[in-house]
Amino acid sequence: MKIKTRDKLKRILFLGFSLSPAAIILIIFSYVAMGYCLWISFHRWNMLEPMRWIGLDNYITALHSWQFWNSVKITFIYAAVAVPACVILGLLVALILNQIIYARSFYRLMFFLPVITSMVVAAIVWKWLFDPDVGLINYVLYSIGIPHSHWLEWLRDPKGGALLAVLVVGIWKRIGYNAVIFLAGLQNIPKRYFEAATIDGAGAISRFWYITVPLLSPTTFFVVVLQVISAFRVVVSVFVMTRGGPAKSTDVLVYYLWENAFHYFRMGYA
Repeated sequence: MKIKTRDKLKRILFLGFSLSPAAIILIIFSYVAMGYCLWISFHRWNMLEPMRWIGLDNYITALHSWQFWNSVKITFIYAAVAVPACVILGLLVALILNQIIYARSFYRLMFFLPVITSMVVAAIVWKWLFDPDVGLINYVLYSIGIPHSHWLEWLRDPKGGALLAVLVVGIWKRIGYNAVIFLAGLQNIPKRYFEAATIDGAGAISRFWYITVPLLSPTTFFVVVLQVISAFRVVVSVFVMTRGGPAKSTDVLVYYLWENAFHYFRMGYA
């Protein structure tokens, strides 16, 4: 018994020493940083003068600020559209790739390229594409007979066009990542289930709803969680393409925090 206890203790110590570097980094750069941010939030600090304790004033200011609630609303609208679109389109692409036999790796790479492309570079290119006057997107839309409307003003439109443009970029960027994950999940589903269902007379739609969707649910949950986190962290495309405008129509929460911290130097409030 003593030997078994000693071996167990050695394994525990070995695991502890192995995990300690990652744990220390996580604690310092995540939990300590979060605690320090919480401490700063109770002060007025512009990073140039000493911090001054103000209690809950920053929180009260935020709760009474229409700009704060506008940024929360914009962020939730972005997430409500981007998350389902990224998940559904990613699954659709994965289903198509799963049916391709030849050059599957090539098509997978083509869909994954936006994921590894720098968001700054991609946002600059998309900004030119969405230009209402000389952009390629409007040129194509007008060529096929789409009439002009405020939506086609894109990044100049405060009524939804600018947010739609930012959404398009975000969805385009994440579809490939979701497709690769869904494709891995699809290839792990045993083919005998589909063969048995086909013999029983089940059609393609029935096989999808009663076999693919249930067996893919763990993968779907994982993808949804990742997309929710990504949607609430969106900032680079907004920073490059709109700077929160026009008229605060794309002022997502993270950009609002950045603007208060590094533009207005209200670090405590941010």
